[in-house]
Amino acid sequence: MRNWKNIEWIFEKDGALRDIFVQNATISDWKNVVDLLNSEYKLTFGTYENNLTDRIDFSYVETMFADENGELEIKSATIDLSGIIVKCYFVLENQIEFDINPTEIKTELEFNKIMDFMESISRKLEKQITLCGENQPEFPLIKIDTKNGIKKVLTEKEAEKLWAKSDQSFSGFTKLKSKIILKYFPKMFEKKIMESANSEYKSIPKEKNVW
Repeated sequence: MRNWKNIEWIFEKDGALRDIFVQNATISDWKNVVDLLNSEYKLTFGTYENNLTDRIDFSYVETMFADENGELEIKSATIDLSGIIVKCYFVLENQIEFDINPTEIKTELEFNKIMDFMESISRKLEKQITLCGENQPEFPLIKIDTKNGIKKVLTEKEAEKLWAKSDQSFSGFTKLKSKIILKYFPKMFEKKIMESANSEYKSIPKEKNVW
């Protein structure tokens, strides 16, 4: 039985989103995830509020991955986990990524919905899935790997110890005097799209993770 007081720090309101990653992904993984989302979850797919459908068009997703010039209209998916909104962006073929707003995770009930969602994807793909601070896939705060029996949620103390040990490997980042690690890397999806277009937004393999 988990103690919510050891979990809630992960979802502290800090102006940043939380990312959910499947690293080292393949186009087959994307197809399996899209099939799972279409069959098991309430969702919309489209461009913001325009031309929304209740199913993800995987053929269109494939064309977005192949669109090197950025000419296609960018579409995303919005998944409704009984009131918790999960966004899915089709940016990189080799990294599956979702965003959630931590302000929607107020109790263990909402937390369990996120955990169930992550478990369903890990089970479908037989791969590891992680929840991280925004734009920091190297530092999992939650790790689930159903195939290997892993279901770990870091406490704040555990995260601080790992951060201290791995600090040298994050030489490009500025370490702030913040209460929690999650406050270090605020971003918005629009910034991510700009990075993808102008400076090649790249995936991070799971071998780069600190644990």
